Amino acid sequence: MKFQMNFTTSQDDVQRYASAEDLRGFYRKYGLNGLEVMPLPCERNGRWAPPDTCPLLQPDMVVGVHTCSIADWMGMERDSVAAHYRRDLQYAERMGAEYVVFHVTQISAEESWTYRMTHTDEEVIDASCSLINELLDGQGYSFWFLMENLWWPGLTFRSPACTGRLLDGVHYEKKGLMLDTGHYMHTDPVPASGEEAVAALHAMLDRHGELASRIKGLHIHQSLTGAYVRDWLSAPGPLPEDPEERFCKMYEHIFAIDRHEPFTAPGLSGLVERIAPLYATYEYITRDREEHGRYLEKGQSLLRQAGV
Repeated sequence: MKFQMNFTTSQDDVQRYASAEDLRGFYRKYGLNGLEVMPLPCERNGRWAPPDTCPLLQPDMVVGVHTCSIADWMGMERDSVAAHYRRDLQYAERMGAEYVVFHVTQISAEESWTYRMTHTDEEVIDASCSLINELLDGQGYSFWFLMENLWWPGLTFRSPACTGRLLDGVHYEKKGLMLDTGHYMHTDPVPASGEEAVAALHAMLDRHGELASRIKGLHIHQSLTGAYVRDWLSAPGPLPEDPEERFCKMYEHIFAIDRHEPFTAPGLSGLVERIAPLYATYEYITRDREEHGRYLEKGQSLLRQAGV
């Protein structure tokens, strides 16, 4: 099992480190094997540049690549959606990534604001399979293609039948699942504690039976925000009309739900040992390098003590 931390090529993350060796020393300090990189545009000399130009990254540091997800894509022009994802897949191949992460979901701003969904899980899965096959068929990629759950329509791990439908519908041989523990905490029933979350995840694995063996990656984090969602849905109010204000409000709302904090419930080590993934990433949202270090130390300590 390889352990990673999440990293983006955005200025927010890049500015935390003085050099590639500084970044390498940071993740090695916490016993990690490398990075799961989201290849966002990189700021170079005051201009936006491709993620390949990020001076901090060397191929041996990149274990995984997390594609930059388009949330509301099913109504977009197909060629532009495919071109967007091809850039990330080609970046992963150039960097020698061992795995790629892909969100299987469809959600508009209005749906995430109101929780009134337009599409079923099956509709999103079928559309995603069609797109994934277009992206991967005949390309000869060498990485694992790991499909990640969210709490929006698509792959949610609520239904083993839907999980099987997704796996059956994708042609690519090295396909698997990326279980995001925090995202699963936003599904029904919503846990109120880390211990309840561990129990809910074990129950999900029980229901999935043999399909659980297809989980090749873990995103380890915690978001116990059911109370926020219940309060929000009692009076969500209208979405702002101004595009900039709408964008800010949406991100504020999503990050209030999906907090990406350390998952430290005592039963976590047993859960990780049961799944035995190839890859496990501590996926956190942090304000600075120091907070990221504290989160990694907190998240790692439990698994280290258990010898995972």
